[in-house]
Amino acid sequence: METPESLSAFERRNYIVTYLEEHGEVRIEQLRDWFAVSEVTLRRDLEILESQNFIRRVRGGAVANSAQPLELLFQEKLNTHTQEKREIAKIAASLVKNGQVVILSAGTTTTHIARELLKKEDVTIVTTAINIAAEVAAVDHITLVMIGGVVRRGSYAAVGHLADEALQNMNADIAFVGVDGVDLQAGFTTPNLMEGRTDSMMLKNATSGYIVADDSKFGKVTFSPVARLHEPHALITNQNAPDDYVRALEARNCRVIRSQDSTL
Repeated sequence: METPESLSAFERRNYIVTYLEEHGEVRIEQLRDWFAVSEVTLRRDLEILESQNFIRRVRGGAVANSAQPLELLFQEKLNTHTQEKREIAKIAASLVKNGQVVILSAGTTTTHIARELLKKEDVTIVTTAINIAAEVAAVDHITLVMIGGVVRRGSYAAVGHLADEALQNMNADIAFVGVDGVDLQAGFTTPNLMEGRTDSMMLKNATSGYIVADDSKFGKVTFSPVARLHEPHALITNQNAPDDYVRALEARNCRVIRSQDSTL
């Protein structure tokens, strides 16, 4: 990799990122010698690159950022089991009538549901998910109610007592709540305690509360309980969910709707 002669600020930052990807670490003195600019300018470059999650600043220089940006992690999860999530989203949206109030928890499956709901007319979406709010905010025929709180890294969910208090004062027609675990003994679970409490309140404050989860969540248990198997109106899952596990859920009074089913 050749040392740069004369680069713009944008090109200089790109050079730094490329160098770190190849070598892992760079000292501020090296950068000063290469670019012939002041240390103040270089430190500002590193601040900008760190804010964009490209690098990590350390004493005297910078290192490559081995952790992926949150947006990329969420996008990767959104694009995992995509077909199954789209199946679930279509069946969930088919349950919603024009003019109804719908609660959506944070999550990638509920993000797909939000996109399906854009095809409806005069629907109110209540959500704790800042990514869902951003997608639907500019749509004229959707009324958005954004629930505030502490935003949890990794899920874009607003959680905590502010979110819980807001939900206590609302009544919705239907709620769709995503979970990370569906287990025959533990029920429906999620990794974060505060998010689990908020998700539980969503189910309770809707006339009909549904859990949405593809079959990759089957047999998994995470930290915080959201609901027992019999408590939600139903679990909506994908059509290829294993029959034996579905039957075991149904034997425990969990109603299961698969996307292939037409009777609700």
